[in-house]
Amino acid sequence: MKKKTFIIANWKMNLSLSDSSNFLKKICKFKMPLGNLFEIVICPQFLLIPNLSKLLGSIVKLGAQDCHYATSGAFTGDSSIKLLKYFKCKYVIAGHSERRILHKESNIEIKKKVTLISSEGLTPILCVGELLNERKKKLHKQKIISQLQESIPTNLKNIIIAYEPIWSIGTGTIPSVYEITEVTEIIFNFLRKYRNHTKFHIIYGGSVDSKNFKLILEIKNMSGALIGGASLHIKEFKKII
Repeated sequence: MKKKTFIIANWKMNLSLSDSSNFLKKICKFKMPLGNLFEIVICPQFLLIPNLSKLLGSIVKLGAQDCHYATSGAFTGDSSIKLLKYFKCKYVIAGHSERRILHKESNIEIKKKVTLISSEGLTPILCVGELLNERKKKLHKQKIISQLQESIPTNLKNIIIAYEPIWSIGTGTIPSVYEITEVTEIIFNFLRKYRNHTKFHIIYGGSVDSKNFKLILEIKNMSGALIGGASLHIKEFKKII
């Protein structure tokens, strides 16, 4: 049986209303026999979601870059998962390194988000990854396992784990196949042994482009990629697809 492949675009805080609309319209025109084995997910900044939700075609799903762990309340500047569902989001990213670093998000907070995302029937995309000095000191295994243990609730029905080495994001430097495989095996074995998941997928993120995507997909237990910069350019994104 062929594995399901995920191509998930994290647009971060980029693209205007018109540019994002034109981008999505072009993707929706792709003539491809995708079936149930291929999923394109677009995760735009929040203010683009309402407009893009009107333009979705059959081959593209909508995701969000984050949400709050509460459904409502006095949380200035945060976004509710209820509205994300209303605007047809099917996926939500949680624990991206930029949120962990710039917004000081802890594994405890991220676990609350993953729990809420799942309870609302959406699929959490949990990001894990190590700093460069942690990799050099060979602390990356411990770091990944700690993030998994502290960020994933038990009895989760569905989750995507995105391995994003922090030192690779936006740098153009990608780990070797061996380095990615090593972490992928750690994640796979953890989920099989310590969590009773009925379904999970592992993807890679960090300087992914059309030149290295195929090689990444060939890694054992790898189901796709979380793509940043390359997902902002329609020609490059089409090449990846």
